[in-house]
Amino acid sequence: MRQALIILLFLCLSVTSVSAQAVLTPRNLALGGGGSTYITDYNANFYNPANLMIRDRQGDFSIGVGIAGFYFNSFQNFDDPNQQFENALDHTGVYSRNISSQFGIDRDEILDDNYPANNTLSDNTTRYDVTLLGMKWKKENRSFSIALRTRTSSNYKVGKGWYTGTFEQNQDDDLVLDRSLIHRYQSLHEISFGYAESFQFLTGLTPRLDNFVIGIAPKVVMGGSYQSAVWENVYTQQGNTTTRVESFSYDATGEFGTATDAFLNGSSVENANEQAFNSTPFSIAGIGAGLDIGVTYLITFGSDLSAIRPNQQPTERSLRLSFSMTDIGFISYQDEGISVTATQDTMASVTAPNSVIDEIFIGAKGQYLDFIDQYGEENPFALTSSESGGFSTLLPMAMHGGALFEINRLKLMGDVSIGLTNNAFNSTKLISSLGMEIRPLKFLPLRGGISFKGQRPNFVSVGTAIETKKWDFSLAAVLTPNSFTNKPTVTGVSVATLQFHF
Repeated sequence: MRQALIILLFLCLSVTSVSAQAVLTPRNLALGGGGSTYITDYNANFYNPANLMIRDRQGDFSIGVGIAGFYFNSFQNFDDPNQQFENALDHTGVYSRNISSQFGIDRDEILDDNYPANNTLSDNTTRYDVTLLGMKWKKENRSFSIALRTRTSSNYKVGKGWYTGTFEQNQDDDLVLDRSLIHRYQSLHEISFGYAESFQFLTGLTPRLDNFVIGIAPKVVMGGSYQSAVWENVYTQQGNTTTRVESFSYDATGEFGTATDAFLNGSSVENANEQAFNSTPFSIAGIGAGLDIGVTYLITFGSDLSAIRPNQQPTERSLRLSFSMTDIGFISYQDEGISVTATQDTMASVTAPNSVIDEIFIGAKGQYLDFIDQYGEENPFALTSSESGGFSTLLPMAMHGGALFEINRLKLMGDVSIGLTNNAFNSTKLISSLGMEIRPLKFLPLRGGISFKGQRPNFVSVGTAIETKKWDFSLAAVLTPNSFTNKPTVTGVSVATLQFHF
């Protein structure tokens, strides 16, 4: 037991920052956002399919409809629930100058929140997931599942120089004016088929009550609208000389491709956006294939024999160690594709802009073109010619590891993840989560979790559920750190409609 706790604490404390989650369900969102060890229903297809073999409740078959999760790490949050709700709608809708977000009297506080520790580039994300349908059925030494999911993520990074107009010291002690603007947006629709099986060869090598499980979940992926816009635009001051380093890369398809093509061919940005952003959420612009794989090592102790008799009793006293890789694959876009690439250019003895922007960039659809058109010192699309046609890109591949220790009605868990590419869903920064579940009543779990970003909390989360023998109902909420000093600010919610078990 002591070794289990040491492993768990090591996983939770050996990390540096937190960003996004692999899935958004009430259980994992309430527990801090991880899930490589403790998601065991059909959503395990998308995180660690090996967990399909773990029986954490009675029954061999489960089915559910409509698990939804929403999280947004906004540039500006509001304590008032109505304002925060409108803020969320602005982030997920189509951009309009009439309803653009503006700085208020708390401008300095907002900037301090988004640019801590001499950072000159913010990092904000809006994401929503819906598992439309899922089923899982378990045999003695293997499990099967199928799940349909749609997910959308918008990640945006804005240089502080847009909002201050002054040179400031960065983390490398250089004086810089950062007017970079990065926006990555992706929508994916997936049909996943999961399979997990006990690996008897490795299981039989130890005298413990253990079980080594491998899982695999191939999936068909259909892509909606996509944009990857990276304008790196940094001015550096050394003495009386100012140097500018600039590069630009842009790939878009679907609505974003249509709007960009119209804009580059002479349409005003307002007309281009109005004509382009009118498709349904399930519009298809590309198709691809992916694979999620995972392994879980389950050790039980005491009177818990579920590791060697998985079909006879649920797991209640155990240590789980897991590793998984998600979104291995690619997607090919063909609909209205457009690409622009300008290699890095360094210019000496330039004059830096000193204008200050009051509008807040929130990553809404169509805002990238409009923001550049209104406030950019130049149009980066004019740096080089554009190319039309299809292109392919990798899925948002990531690696995950975790540990879970459970004894009776208490569970402690920790997860680490790292993306292998920068994309709308994750980054190459190491991420972590820590959570706890306790059951004062057997059917009533109380969950709490915390995530860290740098040396400070990124968010805290809470959740609960009603879990009867035949059905479940779950919910969770995410609160931002300023909830400790002011009224709670809700920045994420997740709800699971009824899940049935037989």
